[in-house]
Amino acid sequence: MSSRGKEAAARHVYRVVLDALTSIERLGVGTGSTVGLVLDRLLGDKEARRLLRGVVVVASSLDTLVKLVEAGVRASLTLPPGGVDLYFDGADEVACDKKMCMLVKGRGAAMTREKMLAFYSTRTLIVVDESKVSKTLGEKGKPVPVEVHPDSMMAFIEYMRRVGVRAEARRGTGKDGPVVTDNGGVVVDTWPWGVMPPHMFEALLDTTPGVIGHGLFLGVVDEIVVGHDDGSVSVIPCRRTRIPRRR
Repeated sequence: MSSRGKEAAARHVYRVVLDALTSIERLGVGTGSTVGLVLDRLLGDKEARRLLRGVVVVASSLDTLVKLVEAGVRASLTLPPGGVDLYFDGADEVACDKKMCMLVKGRGAAMTREKMLAFYSTRTLIVVDESKVSKTLGEKGKPVPVEVHPDSMMAFIEYMRRVGVRAEARRGTGKDGPVVTDNGGVVVDTWPWGVMPPHMFEALLDTTPGVIGHGLFLGVVDEIVVGHDDGSVSVIPCRRTRIPRRR
């Protein structure tokens, strides 16, 4: 991700969140380096910190939770009844088809909680730079991370290979063995590209026992904020197909 595009997108989302904090009650915060840039701006702003103390803040990962708490913001991992009013997060790859936005997420292994927040949010913003935007999801070759129950990991990998999908347990750094999520699941990276379309792979994963969550986000976001190398920003409106509206 280009630093200039990343900074431009983060600056735009910071302004959106700061403006929203005067009227919302619940804010969801994603995970990753771009989210970190937005958070740094919010936490470095005295007025933003004051406003954050007046809303319910829900983090998508322990990493984000620690950052918020260390800055003096009361935050939780638990979604309240009714979800959140606004949620912002990053993505590994985005593509739009007839205004429905499709994403691959999960490089930080927080995709299950991130999808919970995206789904149960009245408004979901995704912040990326132009290098993350594709015409067709999967053209960059990034894997779809799948969180599975540890006891089903090997069976799941073998099942994926039987249906023609490359699958590998993601290895951790600083420890032996696979990556373990905040939920206690393990991460298996999969490459369905060229084997089946995203909607079909999503349906397969959603009906596979042992799967806790996955990094395909289809129809659960409202806007994608794209930062460009020249410092400009564009906003792509998205059509939701999964909408648990509260208001």
